[in-house]
Amino acid sequence: MSEKGKLISQVLLIAEKAGLTDITPIELSNGGNLIIHLAPHPIVARIATVISKEDAENAYKILDRELRVARHLQSKKVPTLLPTDLTNAGPYDVGGTWMTFWKYVPPIQLESPSPSEAIELINGLSRAMKDFVDELPVLGVWERTCQSAVRLSKHSDQSIQALLNVFLRVDEQIRLESSLLIPCHGDAHRGNLLPSPEGWVWSDFEDVSLMPAYWDLASFVGNLALFGGIQEPTFRCILDHINNDTDLKAFGFAITARILMSTIGNLDFALAGHGDLEFATRQLELAEDFIRQIDLIIGEK
Repeated sequence: MSEKGKLISQVLLIAEKAGLTDITPIELSNGGNLIIHLAPHPIVARIATVISKEDAENAYKILDRELRVARHLQSKKVPTLLPTDLTNAGPYDVGGTWMTFWKYVPPIQLESPSPSEAIELINGLSRAMKDFVDELPVLGVWERTCQSAVRLSKHSDQSIQALLNVFLRVDEQIRLESSLLIPCHGDAHRGNLLPSPEGWVWSDFEDVSLMPAYWDLASFVGNLALFGGIQEPTFRCILDHINNDTDLKAFGFAITARILMSTIGNLDFALAGHGDLEFATRQLELAEDFIRQIDLIIGEK
């Protein structure tokens, strides 16, 4: 039996002990997490295969925090993918790999939220996250980017080196203002907003961190604007609703940092053979000019 097959068998044993019977495991995805629908039950097992291998103790902390964040957001009436309430959601130790149980969301097609609807979804998430009082990693998602930047510093490509020079300036600033960091989802991009029978719901809380203001808004719109240009509708809608220089500078800083994080991280993984090199290369081609345009917009306002 394959390693994945053994893992699924162990998950089924845990589920059966919890009273779930006649399970047909259906693999929904296998990226950073192996996600299995325990059909016919409305439950999915979210198995943290990657982070458990990196650091099992930290993986437990991340999964436990995910459950608490989701329940906190539920208490604040934020549309959220929730842990299952049919059994203990975990975390469970599956032979050294940590796992949690979540509610199953059946596939459904929804019309994409309009720019104003998307912004309200993000702002509702951000307002609720500010009230989350448990300890969170400081610059958690950003620290991974720092590791990627170190690896990329050995690369001879001048475009990469130019972007790393911008990164170093932003990294210095982000650490100088650490007292201003706030609780954030951390990775609130479009792919983590899932269609459900109840509407759009937020998911994937592995990266909750203390981050700069507007981080979640920048995470959602960053790649949309990078590929769609500064006239991208959601990006323009955000700018139209920011009416003072302080907030505009904060948003400009956040989106610059988020573009750097995405581009540097994707390049690092892709060059190591673990990601989409064509996508990462296109990000690199666009990033420097986009960041320059952001600086101009902030200067004009």
